[in-house]
Amino acid sequence: TSRTENQVQKKYLLNQSLSQNIYAKIFAIRVFCVQSVFRQPHKIIKIMAKFNSTTFGTISGRHGSAVAATTKDGKSYLRIFRAPTDPKSKKQVAQRTKFAFANSSLSCFRGLFKETFSNSKGMNTGVSYALKDAIVGEYPDFTIDYSKLTFTTGSINQALSPSASLSNNKVTIKWDFIEASLSKADDNVSFIFFNEDTQLSIHMKDACIRGDKTFEIELPEAWKGSEVHCWMYVSATNNLMSTNYSVSQHIEALQL
Repeated sequence: TSRTENQVQKKYLLNQSLSQNIYAKIFAIRVFCVQSVFRQPHKIIKIMAKFNSTTFGTISGRHGSAVAATTKDGKSYLRIFRAPTDPKSKKQVAQRTKFAFANSSLSCFRGLFKETFSNSKGMNTGVSYALKDAIVGEYPDFTIDYSKLTFTTGSINQALSPSASLSNNKVTIKWDFIEASLSKADDNVSFIFFNEDTQLSIHMKDACIRGDKTFEIELPEAWKGSEVHCWMYVSATNNLMSTNYSVSQHIEALQL
């Protein structure tokens, strides 16, 4: 009986050892296959694996030869990492130069853009509009057309036929007014004055109301001899305390 039990025990241990070896070989083959997929440059595999984010959470960053990412619907996945190419074509260089020029040249409006667009990313918004409309010329000779800068956007009606006149350093701005659903007498009117030489701005927020149809301001004596750009925009606050704006208007460039 003892001999039989020993034989059975040896047979069991042998079978267990064989099973472990088989599983180990299968695992090794799987690992080798995965590694082979990564090492074969001629294979194009966009997504290697997907994960349920409720199990693994959000994953990101490089993992060996793979990079983790998350889709718009929240699913995490791994894909083969491919280094981004940078051919630096003429078109790319021109666009990058234009973008750098816009950020550098409009940096003097950083604080103003934050105020007029009412958020911390106002500079990004202002530059975005400028790239579409106000940055003119061909690479590498870009310039700014200040009359096409945008400081506010919205659905409120703009002021009608605005004009600016100058007497010494006193600027008088006039406009017409017709009552309409998006044009009320008590709408607030704001003004921006920008000295192109000093790169300084004056922001007169809610300086008067639309029904006034005129506004006067005495500009700094130190600005004499400089060209000054003038803009205006209209705003209105509804019953929900939400403010709506008009698209800002460039009135005129005045030579003081």
